Amino acid sequence: MDRARPDGGGGMKSLPYARKKEILEMLKRSDFIDINQLSQKFNVSYMTIHRDLKELEDEGIVSRIYGGAVASEPPQHSAPAPDLTLEERFKVCQNEKRSMAAAAAEYVRDGEIICLDASTSALQLCPLLHERKITVVTNGLNIALQFCDSDTVSVMVLGGILRKSSLSLSGVRELELLRHLNIQKCFISATALSYEKGVTELSLEESEIKREMLARSDQLFVLADHTKLGASAPYVDCNCERIWAVVTDRHENPGKAEARCLQDFREHGVRVIFGKETGEKHE
Repeated sequence: MDRARPDGGGGMKSLPYARKKEILEMLKRSDFIDINQLSQKFNVSYMTIHRDLKELEDEGIVSRIYGGAVASEPPQHSAPAPDLTLEERFKVCQNEKRSMAAAAAEYVRDGEIICLDASTSALQLCPLLHERKITVVTNGLNIALQFCDSDTVSVMVLGGILRKSSLSLSGVRELELLRHLNIQKCFISATALSYEKGVTELSLEESEIKREMLARSDQLFVLADHTKLGASAPYVDCNCERIWAVVTDRHENPGKAEARCLQDFREHGVRVIFGKETGEKHE
């Protein structure tokens, strides 16, 4: 006889990040959510939902009560998402990242040397730059492979130790190579972004290579969908004075932290560029 799995039935389970995101969306529509109903909806155990709600409560987003949870007023700086694998990150905010990439791509000019990090946000830029006459510098194997059949894009891959979760390379060799380059524009993603804390990252290795990329670049474009705004992570890539533009999606119902984050950037002279489908055109 088959034994029941500890996390429920035989259906497909959602990723923790996506599950918690949907829980928050449900709380926007209802004053109370029930743990047992969430367990059935997501096909996971009672304890799994209990842990999800505990993590959201630790971030100050929900308040747990008997049998479930209610929404709390979010803090100015909520905690960033966990350090997901490349496959997990690729599934998050896909449409938002495509829209952001469409806006960012319009700033790339033929003849430029640009830098792309190993993020899934930068990955969405690749098909839009496939026919440009540019040089792409990257630490992402996923990024480099997108241009292997391009006749016009030259690719410089920064060598180092492979970080398997993100298909990125980091180490002394790539930092040495970067010191000999003059990069016109750099496009990086942010694990978290706020004006007070700057561009921050969950990985020390990723943060180190990003800092070196930025040091060699004239203009920095930070690609950050709305889930990254108003949050902070342990390792600092750069402060906000270094940012030329923040590229984000236009979220229909921004929270206070998100709205305040974008307002802070505008007030300090940093460009805020929204996804091309509904956003502002560049000058």
